Amino acid sequence: MPCMPQPDDTPAVSQSQHKEQMIPCALCQSHGPVHYRVRSNLIKDWTLICPQCWYRIERQPGYQYGGTRKASRRQRKR
Repeated sequence: MPCMPQPDDTPAVSQSQHKEQMIPCALCQSHGPVHYRVRSNLIKDWTLICPQCWYRIERQPGYQYGGTRKASRRQRKR
């Protein structure tokens, strides 16, 4: 008889699925597991950017931080 997954089991995530969870930075298009949600006077809409580009944006007038997106969050138990 096949073993049924229990509600607390975390499904395995393949390498390709993990890559799909990593989104590109809106400025440099590099993929990564962490992005920051920001906007400024020059970037009006909320935008996800990588940590490397964040250093350029944080100094702009009207800079606002809106949270951190982590690809690994989709793998954690809730």
